[in-house]
Amino acid sequence: MARPRTTVGKLQRDQAKREKAKAKQEDRLARRADRGTEASSSDTVGPEDQQELLAQFAKLHEDLAEGRISIDDFELRQDDLRRRLRVD
Repeated sequence: MARPRTTVGKLQRDQAKREKAKAKQEDRLARRADRGTEASSSDTVGPEDQQELLAQFAKLHEDLAEGRISIDDFELRQDDLRRRLRVD
């Protein structure tokens, strides 16, 4: 018995999903580029700010665990905090 062929509707849905995923990826890359230029202008962080950055890391992980932010937002914020964090 032959397999049924894929319907036009399914093909259109799959194409729409691929286009949406591509648009999201482009948007993420654009946001990362924007945040990269902002972070490079404020690279000097004092020692008291380092404690604040560590607290923000902890809150960020809690927000992810509780489902208050998406994984994409988590990754963007985490990258930003890592750039600003100074390791001695």
